[in-house]
Amino acid sequence: MPADCAPGLAMDANKNCQPCTLGKYCLGGDATVNPTNAEDGCPDGLATTFAGAKSQAQCFTKAGYGRTSSKGSNGKVSLAGVLCDVATYNVGSNTAGCQKCGAGLTTATNGSTSASACLAPAGSYLDKGIGKLCQKGTYSTDLNANANCVPCPDGITTAAEGSTTAAACSLALKGYYIDSANSTVAIKCPLDTYQDQEANVTSCTACPNGWKTKETGATGAAVCLAPPGFELVDGATNITACAAGSYKADWNRNPCVACGTGLITKEAGSVSKDACLVPAGYGLTSLSPMVAAPCEKNTYGDSVDRAAVANARCTACPADMFTMDTLETRTRNSSEYYTAESACLVKPGWGTTSTTPQECPVGTFNEGKNRSPCHHCGTGWTTVAAGKTAESQCVVQAGWKLAADNIPAPCDKGSYSTGGTEVAPNATCTPCATGYSTQEDESVSNDECAVCAPGYGGALCAQCNYGTFASGGAKVGDACAACASGSTSRKGATQSQQCYSTLIDARNDVFNLADEGAWADNAATTGVACGAACDALDTCVMYKFVVNEAGQGTGKCSLLSEVSSNPSHTVGFKIGNGDDYSVWGLDQSVGAALASQPSSVADEAACKDACTAASECEVYVWNASGTPKCTLTKSELEEASISMFQVVGAKLYSDLHP
Repeated sequence: MPADCAPGLAMDANKNCQPCTLGKYCLGGDATVNPTNAEDGCPDGLATTFAGAKSQAQCFTKAGYGRTSSKGSNGKVSLAGVLCDVATYNVGSNTAGCQKCGAGLTTATNGSTSASACLAPAGSYLDKGIGKLCQKGTYSTDLNANANCVPCPDGITTAAEGSTTAAACSLALKGYYIDSANSTVAIKCPLDTYQDQEANVTSCTACPNGWKTKETGATGAAVCLAPPGFELVDGATNITACAAGSYKADWNRNPCVACGTGLITKEAGSVSKDACLVPAGYGLTSLSPMVAAPCEKNTYGDSVDRAAVANARCTACPADMFTMDTLETRTRNSSEYYTAESACLVKPGWGTTSTTPQECPVGTFNEGKNRSPCHHCGTGWTTVAAGKTAESQCVVQAGWKLAADNIPAPCDKGSYSTGGTEVAPNATCTPCATGYSTQEDESVSNDECAVCAPGYGGALCAQCNYGTFASGGAKVGDACAACASGSTSRKGATQSQQCYSTLIDARNDVFNLADEGAWADNAATTGVACGAACDALDTCVMYKFVVNEAGQGTGKCSLLSEVSSNPSHTVGFKIGNGDDYSVWGLDQSVGAALASQPSSVADEAACKDACTAASECEVYVWNASGTPKCTLTKSELEEASISMFQVVGAKLYSDLHP
């Protein structure tokens, strides 16, 4: 007979000992207890977790079951599996009993296998592993793992905590009422009504005594108040506006506050202390308590009601100014109020300047007995002394003259005026002596004629000679400035721009003559020497230099001289754009006539002006013999030839016609 199997083994059909199968246990062979060496099954809800289990003690819980043990009368301990009740669970594969869910949590059925099966029941929510009752105003309808309950609609609440249906949201919160057409909608109490319960109400209660609410949704009669500017007078049944002269700033049930003695408000119902005003013509005499009174003699208030602030006092008249009651030595009438500084007047014979009375200064006047400032004499007028009383005492001021239009005008540089007198109020400007000037306009005496005039210089401020100039303003003794080398000017030139080169090129090549035989040969063999030869002769009008064909810069020099006795033609060579002209007497025309010539030219000056206006013109030719004629000409192109005309100070048009 085969031997018994050891614990953890069971005998198979071939009488071999094999490991006990998973889920069962094997006690091993025993003639008394297990003579067949069979496997034993674990109690319901229990199972082994490995093959070869040796005893019932190795039977662990299945998921959703707990394990219990009991000792029999024979002293043996037996195990049992118990299905986990609602609100408990077991994950299995252990020896523990069923675990309770967290406080306030439950499960949907028996036999729960994990803590995640623990949920908040209807009327609760899950918070950090425990179930809490839904707060008033919220509900939940089923098992849930939500962190919050479902809120009731705005303005609606529940009767208690732990509500399990939406229907529990049936009570209006304080300050709301239920819409009679839709019980799921709550509406805030309108202004001036309240609702002070959590109840199923469909309207709010009107505030008593005409009181108001600041906002909609008032939650009790205590928030029914008198608004700013209103109060409930003792014995009255409704609130009324604060009386004029009082105010109330806040929402409350307090009485209105009086502004103070003598103070007013613009109207009833004032809402701020700032509405308390000092009446026009009044001033504060006390700040605590607040008192206002009519302004005293020689003081004045505002012309309008003003804020009752510390500086709202009566203002004293400026020094030497008085109110009419003082000036007339009488008592002020009860209806007479001084409401502006204009009530402060000057004594007869005074005027105001910056509100301060004073004697009218030189150049002003005032007839007095008013608040007017002293009146200024017109521009260019003044008075001979202070304290004048009429415009007829204004005279022309020094440095000015009375112009032809009877309006004063300042004296220009080079003249002066000592001004008028009350006997002879008008004045004229006196020119400085010839050659002298003043530094500025509006000079008032001959002593200011202390500098040389433009075009004058030297010890006696004599006229600047040819080839010099002076711009004026130089002190006596400063000589006129010399023009640059190779240039000259007319007498009395006033600026360096009036210095012109003594030889000026034709714009093209040469100025041809009507009679070429008028040219006089000169021994000079170069252009430079030819120009120097012309420059050396005061009578040389211009030169022409023709270069030899052989080159080398040598050639033939010809000079044209002025006709000194009774010339028939006056010829003016344009300098620059007509800034001046070099004018000579000849018996013939010079240059080629322009295509367009002026007509009806009356005199040489007009002929010159026509040349200046014609940009192509280089020379004007004035023929005064017979019928006067003006011809405008220009230079011509001629290969290997050049012409230059001479500029002599005494031959400048500006010197000939100063």
